[in-house]
Amino acid sequence: MLERLNFKMEEQALTAAVVVRGRQVFFACWHGEAPQGGPTWRPLENGRRFLRRLERVHLSQWKKLYRAESEEEAVSEWQLALSDGGVRRVIKGNAYPENWAAFVDVMNELPGLALPKVNQVEVIQILYEGALLPVPGNVYAPRQTGGVLVEKLAINRGKHILILTRHKQRFGTERHAFDSIRNIPLLLKRVDGALTELSTLPRARVGERFGEVEGEHLELKLMRRTGEETQIAFGERSTWPACLRALLKEIAVLTYDVKSELLQPARSEMPVTDASAATVTAGEGEGAMPE
Repeated sequence: MLERLNFKMEEQALTAAVVVRGRQVFFACWHGEAPQGGPTWRPLENGRRFLRRLERVHLSQWKKLYRAESEEEAVSEWQLALSDGGVRRVIKGNAYPENWAAFVDVMNELPGLALPKVNQVEVIQILYEGALLPVPGNVYAPRQTGGVLVEKLAINRGKHILILTRHKQRFGTERHAFDSIRNIPLLLKRVDGALTELSTLPRARVGERFGEVEGEHLELKLMRRTGEETQIAFGERSTWPACLRALLKEIAVLTYDVKSELLQPARSEMPVTDASAATVTAGEGEGAMPE
């Protein structure tokens, strides 16, 4: 149970403190040096709600030190001191933890506090449609000519979960879920550059319906902390930009042993050592059975 929290931000010469006494929550905020005689503590309305939201940030998962990899990436120095169950922890740095935006949103509930918001991507949704190759002799196959494969992938930072759904026409649907407080925010941090580049690409036309497009295609939707949404449509895999490939490659690393047509490397990136290997690569696919 949180007993005390002290947060300092060098750039704003800001200090915010929270103290829990019994079932009441008190706070104080000031700029510069601490007030003479100590801060003025005020009761926080909906203090228990504040504590529940703070608990969902999972501060216990934060490292002790966050350092930027370069001067260009460095932010203002900050420090967070926590007393929880008699144990005191100090966290600081000039780089932000992966779920910093969630922490900022909770802290900004304190009256008079206005930490700069981070406009990071919170949700990624990908819808992919491709061909389901015929499976000769399989009694469960929809038809000898094959069918349609639809894959839906969703990543949610706040719920720290990745869900991949694969619907094989008339075969059925399979689902895979990856729930990780550590890995989902880490994934989104590692693909931040690719997401930024994707956000600059031409958007999908207003009113354009994904289902009306024929052949292999993909639709990507990004939802940011501020509520801004970006929706982009792509055609065949050969036309996918490098930033999209980089995003899918990183997701494939996280979901390393899950079969997915969406996450497999582009055909041109797949290593081919000889003609026989090329034949196998071209012939094998979703549901295909080698002779």
